[in-house]
Amino acid sequence: SSRDTKRMLAYSSVEHMGILALGVGLGGVGVFSALFHALNHSLCKTAMFLVAGTFLASFRTRQISRLGGAIHSLPVAGTVWVAGFLALTGTPPFSPFLSELGILRAGLEVSPWIAVFYLACLAAAFVGMSRGVLGVALGPPVLLAPVRESPGKSLPPLLLVLLALALGLTVPGWLLDALGQAAVLVGVK
Repeated sequence: SSRDTKRMLAYSSVEHMGILALGVGLGGVGVFSALFHALNHSLCKTAMFLVAGTFLASFRTRQISRLGGAIHSLPVAGTVWVAGFLALTGTPPFSPFLSELGILRAGLEVSPWIAVFYLACLAAAFVGMSRGVLGVALGPPVLLAPVRESPGKSLPPLLLVLLALALGLTVPGWLLDALGQAAVLVGVK
């Protein structure tokens, strides 16, 4: 695990590239789900990096150990940080849950062992990331002077997380069609 917020998020991106590669490698519904996951990941990871930037601007550090209690100092940014983490790690009802579930389904069609390995990797990633993310948001406050939150800075990541939530509740038909066409273009159908 990393001690730096942005590095932790970068390591998480490596994990998500593995998810995408697995989905494409499984073919069929896995390709469709991998493409949907790429969209979902871009929404959630962008939100997380924007909030990490807000933390850096407010606390003047990226060190996880020096960012405790962010949800108390910056309630909107801290809440978006936790919601972004839940979305990014495939927690329902956020959209990454649907795409990760589609990849799991594709894995089960090929071999139950692939599905078991995939679930174990997802669980390990969740546990590994949760300590840092939740420590930043909910850990003991380390900032002595109060920070004034600028709600405008938290609006873009909030909208991204809300979009990931909306796509987890209902995926518009036009998006399903576009992803289906893209999956055919990838040629692994």
